[in-house]
Amino acid sequence: MIGLKTVSTGVLRKEPVTISAVVNLVNTGLSCEQVVIEVWNWSSYSNPVQLPVLIGNNQPVDFPYSLPAGNLAVMYTNLSGVLFYEVRVTYAEDTNIVVNSFGRSNALAAQEGNTVLNNQFVQIESDCS
Repeated sequence: MIGLKTVSTGVLRKEPVTISAVVNLVNTGLSCEQVVIEVWNWSSYSNPVQLPVLIGNNQPVDFPYSLPAGNLAVMYTNLSGVLFYEVRVTYAEDTNIVVNSFGRSNALAAQEGNTVLNNQFVQIESDCS
């Protein structure tokens, strides 16, 4: 993956009824693309802890994830015990990847205060590890 960029939601305060962070990725391009999703627990205010990212029926995602052209992937992270979190997405700069992130309640409702749309993500230099 040459010419990578990493985008971030920034640190979000989890809404009280939010149980998970959901990341929707769509590849509107013509070729398969590699993406990496990271969700960080910032509840300690320093030394963030990376949280597992899941797909489908609670299956851990192996990164980089291959997202075929014209496909949508829905990934999520359990936010139990988390107060502050951040979503980071890394992919090639010249791709047609669209990313949206939102918090989800137990009733599967999107949580408006935890919604970050594609054009609201901020490009960053990434290395939390």
